[in-house]
Amino acid sequence: MFARLIALLACLSLMPLAASAQFGPKPPTPYSPEELYADRLYNEGGRLSSGVPGNVVTDDSGLDFERAQDRFDESRGLYQTLCDSTEAEQDQWARNCHKVADMYRRGIGVSQDYRLARNLYDRSCLQGDHIVACTQQAYLSHLGRGARRSDMEHARELYDHACGLKDPRGCAGLGNMLYRGQGGDLDRTRGSRLLQQSCASDYDWACERLKGFGIPETLERF
Repeated sequence: MFARLIALLACLSLMPLAASAQFGPKPPTPYSPEELYADRLYNEGGRLSSGVPGNVVTDDSGLDFERAQDRFDESRGLYQTLCDSTEAEQDQWARNCHKVADMYRRGIGVSQDYRLARNLYDRSCLQGDHIVACTQQAYLSHLGRGARRSDMEHARELYDHACGLKDPRGCAGLGNMLYRGQGGDLDRTRGSRLLQQSCASDYDWACERLKGFGIPETLERF
């Protein structure tokens, strides 16, 4: 009887692991009503402000820059509130930090500000594991966009974080920097391997880098 009880407890202790393996990674957090409303405001602002440069704006054109600015202001405020929320799920606040960062980077409804965009991208990436935020800011830091010079160390840090999340773009960026010794130590062995794995994972830019470096492709994916 005691042996049967031990066996039953062992089976029960394995059930959460089995369920996790069966159902895979946690799905993205659904958009909240506030986030959906913010997205609608943002899209409406784009519709009200987009036109062909040089065209004369008339009452029939559908453009209204004052209303567009109101929509952008409100959407940005909602995105920022969601970004700052400590009660929201990690992926939810991180994606809203990314949205605010995009507005500052592109100067949508606000004066372009790469410094603010970088702070938001960094939080979204390094604290929230938002892969696109990682690779976008890594690229900007690599180019030195919004700064006096490029920040290779920062770019490498963000690519490394994205690569740790198994993102082919992040691993390709990191591999390229490792192979060239940018932002840190030179490591052509690891750099080549990361580029090969990214190429095998169907990231074409990594394949182009391999050709440029004279490195053969492989079929080994992440």
